Amino acid sequence: MIASSPDPVRLAEALLFQSSGPVSRTTLAQDLGEDEDLAQILSQVAKRTEGLGFELVEVGDSWMFRTAPDLAEALKAALEKPPERLPRAVLEVLLLIAARQPVTRPEIESFRDAALPQKTLTLLQEKGLIRSVGRKPIPGQPQLWATTEDFLVTYGLRSLAELDPLLEGLRGPL
Repeated sequence: MIASSPDPVRLAEALLFQSSGPVSRTTLAQDLGEDEDLAQILSQVAKRTEGLGFELVEVGDSWMFRTAPDLAEALKAALEKPPERLPRAVLEVLLLIAARQPVTRPEIESFRDAALPQKTLTLLQEKGLIRSVGRKPIPGQPQLWATTEDFLVTYGLRSLAELDPLLEGLRGPL
């Protein structure tokens, strides 16, 4: 008996459903088959989730299921777990990193005109919102920091471009 290959739309749904985070376009193409029309498959998945309690969303160059926006408040109330809020100073550092990435700790301190405690960077790294992307080739070789895909997921963004209006004042020379 010859095993038939699974329906690529259903397989894409299963791959996205089982994932704890966004699934890259590359991974989907490998798992579904390079000869499959990925855009058409994802379009069909999106149509099949219309009106359900979740929807297909693009995050960077990846895809994931997310709660339907109209249910967000009701779901939050049902789960009754207050969201953990980051202190204002930590959010300020996170926005600076998003605006100027990759950026070093001394550059952040220069822009803020204040010392940056290591615990702030550690907290953001533990939350998965930033990551080290190497070292700047200058004396002392300070670490370079950038936001992660989890940053996009946490704040419901497709890409950093959605932050551009908010971050405009944080860009420019130090």
